[in-house]
Parts: sequence; structure tokens; C-alpha cells
Amino acid sequence: MSDQPIQEHPLRARILEEMHARPYAPIDPPRCVLRQAFMCDQASDPGSAHEKFFNWCLQQNIKPPSENARHHSVTFENMRLTWERHTEFISLTWDCEQKRGAHTRLWTTANLHTKNILANSPLLISATKLDLVMKKKPGHFDMCEFDSKSLCMSSIENGKAIIMTDFQQDLYGSTKYAIQNDTLDSAACGVLVRRLLEIETYRSIALLGFETVKTIMPKISKIEQQLVDLTEHIGDKTDLATTRATLEKITDIAGELASLSASSQYRFSATRAYYELINGRIERINEAPMEGYSKIEEFLGKRLAPAMRTCVNVENRISTAGIKLSGVSNLLRTKVDIQMQSQNHLLLDTMNTRALLQYRLQKTVEGLSIAAVSYYIVGLIAYMIKGFGSNIPISKVQLTAISVPVTVLLVWWVIRRIHKKHQ
Repeated sequence: MSDQPIQEHPLRARILEEMHARPYAPIDPPRCVLRQAFMCDQASDPGSAHEKFFNWCLQQNIKPPSENARHHSVTFENMRLTWERHTEFISLTWDCEQKRGAHTRLWTTANLHTKNILANSPLLISATKLDLVMKKKPGHFDMCEFDSKSLCMSSIENGKAIIMTDFQQDLYGSTKYAIQNDTLDSAACGVLVRRLLEIETYRSIALLGFETVKTIMPKISKIEQQLVDLTEHIGDKTDLATTRATLEKITDIAGELASLSASSQYRFSATRAYYELINGRIERINEAPMEGYSKIEEFLGKRLAPAMRTCVNVENRISTAGIKLSGVSNLLRTKVDIQMQSQNHLLLDTMNTRALLQYRLQKTVEGLSIAAVSYYIVGLIAYMIKGFGSNIPISKVQLTAISVPVTVLLVWWVIRRIHKKHQ
């Protein structure tokens, strides 16, 4: 038997930690919460964010996060700070006892320390203020802070709590939420608070896809119109040069479309994922309607859902344009092939005509060559006959005349043998 111990996969520890990466923290009312989410550079090293927060904890004499941690909570100046690292953003959640001036204190502290906690100067994308108070003892909470025109209010778990928001921002730019708790325990309050904060964070980041749509909408519309124009004239009779120029234009359009798809694919995929998370959180909250007020689900269904459908529509338009572009390109290539085949046939016909003319010319030259060679040979024979004097019984003229057909046949036969040899 082998004494070697079982070796663990190098990523096993991270996989196990991921299951407990962002736990729900119990919260007892009254409590004031401020959550800020900052977009991160995708190309930056995730370890730099961890290192920055780790060093800040050491400077403040606070227990730093463990290696590769994605979630860490600390107590700092009578308030709690929760640091979370996500795929493309980092969230900082500050909370303290709900009392007069609590939110101002949270915002001031966050504004003072955020630049030392986060690396690479990330940009704020979402800020949420949430007041958790007891229904019977609201303390310093004032519902007058909410705009009655857009106020959403609903009951949770058969009246155990009431949640409310107007999706408006306060003086510090934070979207306002509130929970009036009646009989929820601290664990349930923690779960509810986290879900509401996540809804607002994911809502803001999901709408980045809609901003991308606004940017690329004119471009995709232009490409679609170009495809319509090309499709209308694809059946027109054109020469090969014009068809090739059209094919080059198709190639340029394909490059532009590929660029649009590459630049928006990640954002649209992320938007779909965030929207699914939002719907999942809303479903788990399980709102019950209150007379005279809209639910958060209804408000987002009217405001957020259309934007998400627009993102899906534009993504489908890009995909459809790619399919149409491929079809038009194939048709044009087929047209080019047909035109080239027709051109090749004409070229072959021309070559055949030239070869026939050349052959005829060659035959003519051969005939003239036979006559010329025969003429010179007959001339030589005539000189030979003259050399015999008058001793020949046949006259010199007759003998020369007899040599003519013999010489012509002999020259023709020799030339024919030479042609056969070269063939």
C-alpha cells in the first residue's frame, strides 16, 4: 500500500470558500445603512483590490481579510464596514445605529476613507441609503423624506415588515429605502436588508447595458439600412468589377458589425445576468400589495423591464444583421463565381479562335515553305542536269519538269515526318 497522502486540487479551498463568500449578517433595528458600489477595471489585477483593503485594515489596527477573501466585515469607529469584491465591481457597506445625523456620519466616513480602501480610483455606480426602524418606534425616521409621487410600499411576510422606496436620491446622491420592522427577527432583517441593497445595486449596473444601447443604436440602424439597399440591388445586372466593389463594401460592413458585437457582447450578457438576479431577489422578497401604493416589482416592471427588453432587442438585431450579412455575402460570392465562369468561357472561346487562326496560318506557312524549299531543290537539280551536257537521252527541260512533283512530294513527306516526331 502507498503511504503518499491524498493531494488536493489547488482550487479546492477557493471553491469551498465561494459557497460562504457573502453571508447574510443579522441586523437589529434601529439601523442606518449606506452601500456604495464602485466599478472596477476588468483588466486590473483582482489581487490589487484585496491588497489595498488589506493595507488599510493594518493601518487602522483592524483584522485584515484572509488571503483571496472576497468578503470581509470589520468594526470601525462604532460602525460596521463590509467589503465585497464582485466580478466587475466592489461594494462597501457601512452601517451604524439609526439616530439623528447617522446617514451624514456614514457618508462623511465613507467619503474620507474610500480612496484609501479601493485601488485604481474606481468610479461610483450605485449608492443606497436604507433605514431599518421598528414600526412602533420609528425614532428619527421621517417618511416625509420620500416623494409621494413615486413612493413604492409593500408588506412582507404577512405584515411582519413594510418596505418602501421612491427610487429618488437624497442630498448625498443615495437612493432612499426604508424598512419598518414589526416582528421580523435579526436574521430575517439581515436577509431583507441585503436583498433590497442588491436590487438597487444590480438595477444601476444592469442599466449600463441600456446606455450601451443608446450608443450603438444609430450604428446598427445604419448597418441595417445598408443591408436593405444591398439586398434590393443584388439582382441587378452588373459587371464583375462592380460586384467585387459591392463585396468589398460587404466586408467593411461585416468588420463594423463584428466590432459592435465584440464591444457590446459582454455588457449585454452582464445586463441579462443582473436582471435575472434582480428578478430572483424580488421573487424571494415576495411583496404583498398595500392599498394606494405600488410594489417595487411593479415599479421595476414599468421602468426597468422595458430597458432590458430594448437591450435584448438590440442584441437580437446585431445577431440577425450578422445572419443577413452572411447571406448577402454568400449571394454576392456566388454572383462573382458565375460572372468569373462566364468571363472564363469568353476567354476560352477567344483563345480557341486565336488557336484556330494560328493553326490556319501555320498550315499556310507550311504550304509556302514546301513550295519555297521545292523551288530551291528543283533549281539545284536543274543545275545538276546542265552538268551532264548532251549525253542524256531526255531533254533537260523534260527532266527538270519530272523532278518537280517528285521533289514536292519528298519535301512534303520530310516535313510531315518532322511534325509527327515533335508531336
